[in-house]
Amino acid sequence: MTLPPYPGQPQPEEPQEPAAPETPPAPATPPPPPAGAPAPPPPVAPPAGPPPPAAPPAPAYPGMGGATPPPPAPPGGPLAPPPAYQAYAGPNDGNAGYSALAIASFVCSLTCCLGIPAVILGAIGIARTGPGKARGRWMAITGIVLGVLGTVLLVIGAIAVFAVSDRVVTPENARAGQCVQAKTTDNTVTMVDLGCSVDHNGQIFAVVTPTASDEAADRTQMQLCLTRIAGAFPGAEVRAVDGAPRLNLHGEEVEVAAASAHSALQAGSPVACWVEATDGVLDDDVVD
Repeated sequence: MTLPPYPGQPQPEEPQEPAAPETPPAPATPPPPPAGAPAPPPPVAPPAGPPPPAAPPAPAYPGMGGATPPPPAPPGGPLAPPPAYQAYAGPNDGNAGYSALAIASFVCSLTCCLGIPAVILGAIGIARTGPGKARGRWMAITGIVLGVLGTVLLVIGAIAVFAVSDRVVTPENARAGQCVQAKTTDNTVTMVDLGCSVDHNGQIFAVVTPTASDEAADRTQMQLCLTRIAGAFPGAEVRAVDGAPRLNLHGEEVEVAAASAHSALQAGSPVACWVEATDGVLDDDVVD
């Protein structure tokens, strides 16, 4: 049952049937031209030509119903995977070991007289170290440098020793008139022939070879040298000062000294006799 509406209350709308679609109005027919006016030109048909190309078919995507395109890519494009980095195989590669030749070169360079092996091992060690090879190139280079320096110093030292040894004076090669630099340490005498043109402190005046009778008489080396004083320095007077015989030659005080290869006198073992300046420098050639 439907109640009557109250005054002032909105009336419910009655349902309406859907309106039929409107038919577009027919184009208006142009009015006829006025009398005496020229007739309008007939419509010109568009020129005949090839039909427009058909639209290409939509690409088919697998798994998407065949014709549905994939969803658009996010802004910026898809994230590409990070590039794969290969392990660095340089000289500081933690997985590479040290070259045994480089180590040997470094050790040899620190050892006396092994400079040449250090250079050879270092050269081979450099060829076997570096990027992609064993570590230790710095040791090979250091071995070469130190090996070269050590070899040069060794050669210089050998030449110096040979030169000095060639000038060392012994009782066997001593001869009268040699100017020497003599040094006595703990009853051991070392004499070097420097020549009379440079500063020296002594000069050999005689070389005596003892006989069996001298040895049998238990003579000393000094006694044999004092027997030659008169022949080497005519008119010179020998005096004892603090137990050592001394002479005054050309106004210079010198001391007589003697030495041989043995501590005691032996027959056939030469004895070198020389005078040594008491002030450390022999100014003149005192041996005539």
